[in-house]
Order: sequence, then C-alpha cells, then structure tokens
Amino acid sequence: MKKIIFSGINLLIFIAALYALDNCAIPANSDLVEVRKIRTIHTDVAIPTMTLTDEMRAGLFFERLRVDTSVIRPKAIRESINPWETQIRRYSAKYRVDPDLVRAIIYAESKGNPTVISRVGAQGLMQLMPRTGAFMGISDLLDPEENIKAGVKYIAWLIKYSNRDFDEHELLWAWNAGQAKFDSNIIPGETRKFIIEVISIKTFLKEDRSQTI
Repeated sequence: MKKIIFSGINLLIFIAALYALDNCAIPANSDLVEVRKIRTIHTDVAIPTMTLTDEMRAGLFFERLRVDTSVIRPKAIRESINPWETQIRRYSAKYRVDPDLVRAIIYAESKGNPTVISRVGAQGLMQLMPRTGAFMGISDLLDPEENIKAGVKYIAWLIKYSNRDFDEHELLWAWNAGQAKFDSNIIPGETRKFIIEVISIKTFLKEDRSQTI
C-alpha cells in the first residue's frame, strides 16, 4: 500500500512538472533562464542499465570509460561539423561552452544532418526534444542555427543551474539519459556508449588541432 501511494505521489509530481514546463513563459531575448526545478532532456534510453554507487559516481566508474579510437573517422567528422562552424563558434563563445564538446555532440547525435528526427521525436543537429527547445526559447529545431543555439544554451544551463556540479561525463549522462535517471544514479548502456563516443571525438578534435598548429 505504501509503495502504491508513493508511486501515485511521484506520478502527480511528474504530471505537475510537465504542466508547469508547458506553461512557463521564457522571454524571447533572455539568456539562461533560472528554472531550478523544471528540467527536460532526452528520454531515449535503453536497457541494460546499471545503478552507480556513490563511490563509482565519485570518479572510479568514469575512469574506466576510456577513449575508443574505433569511433574516430576523421574525414566524416570534419565533413559533418565544418558546415556549422560559424554557429558553433558563435554560441559556444556566447554561452562559454567548449566548442569541441559541441562539435562532438553534433557528430555523435546526428552526423551533421540538420533534418534528422529520431523515433522519439528528438530533432536536428543536436537531437533536442521539442520541450527542450521550448524551454530554451526555440521553436524551430530543424533550423540549424536555432538548434545549435538551443543545444549550447541548454548545456550552459545544465552546468550553471543544476543542483550538482557536473563534470563532463555527468553532463553527457544527463544529456543522453535524462535528468530522472541521472538523479537516480541509473546509467543505461546506451548512455555509456554515448559518453565514450563524445569524449573520444572531443579528444580527437583537440589532438587533431594541436597537430596542425
């Protein structure tokens, strides 16, 4: 009985949060909007999942997520992100986000295709859900510039307004798995693969640039 009541309360809280998010007003020209309790993010997760202990979350788990060179395809990466360099640099500078992290997410999420829509409705270059776009004040996520603006702004919002101090692994965990699973220490297998891919691509981009300087 207690479990049923607890589940019912959680459901009501979730419905109330969605209603509040759908009806919250975000000024069109605002920068990061401080909304501490209402968050939306990707919900496309898959089994298997695992629950991290506090010790694992403190760093031991992520130390095992090594760079995977098999995901590095230099020509494909460059061709996918080069068309969007102007927007990546503009919004990364505006919101103080590492541009190589943005480039890596774009490649991992969409391979640079601005028109892709996932089976759960994530859209565009950074594969944002419509609610996430609306939360960031963006309505057309299939517009490449608007999509990048919303995605970079959302990364900055996660870093600045989360109840936690994200490191990069945790930020990608929350981005891909969703805030609910992140807060519950649950990390899907798909999310582990996503983190490895993004970190690997970001590492490649930085090393590649250093070799050409």
